Amino acid sequence: MKVLITRANPAANQTAKKLEESGHQAIVLPLFEIVDTGNSIPETSYDGFLFTSKNSVEILKNRNWQPSNKEAPAFCVGEKTANAAKTLGFSNTYCASGGGAALSKLIAGMNLQGTKLLYFSTPDRSFDMASSLKSDGIIVDTVDIYRANPITPANQTFKNTIETVLNGCIFVYSALSAQHLAQILETINQSSLLKGCILVGISAQAVKPLEHIEWKEIFIAKRPDETQMISLLG
Repeated sequence: MKVLITRANPAANQTAKKLEESGHQAIVLPLFEIVDTGNSIPETSYDGFLFTSKNSVEILKNRNWQPSNKEAPAFCVGEKTANAAKTLGFSNTYCASGGGAALSKLIAGMNLQGTKLLYFSTPDRSFDMASSLKSDGIIVDTVDIYRANPITPANQTFKNTIETVLNGCIFVYSALSAQHLAQILETINQSSLLKGCILVGISAQAVKPLEHIEWKEIFIAKRPDETQMISLLG
């Protein structure tokens, strides 16, 4: 099946590789780019660190940042993020599959009352980690280390790309990317092209901005991870 991937690189190319290994044809058209916000990292001592995206790890790597205490736990969403965190020097990583809510639940069950964690995040986050863990006596400081800047391709380029995926599938990873995709489609008045396409979302929240469009079908991953999305294509 032809699958359009609109997420930012390098993640888009990594997804394309997975899809092609599964026998699908990937079409990459990033509608976002990940950029460093330039926000400074607190010099305060922390008991652990939070990562809900590999993007934040990549930004820290580009800054040549490493934790002063490499034995401090790194709490991560997804194995890819956890493996990336190890490249920063973390020797003690914990992994949860299922987004920020799943990671919060994991941390809450570890009896960490009184600890102070630093969360490397984005201003576009959809889950309030600090509020979620506050009731468990855990303090979370948040630094927005990266953001996703929208990319708007030329109208004809976008239209040509959409036409190549007719009767195929579009992957959506966030409400932000869905909103941007919906805006582009509205601008060029090409929503009708998607009647024969399948929309696959990482969550119900992610597909919501595109629900008004007439799709062949809409599928939502049982768990918010890419492996589940790819499995739906079967």
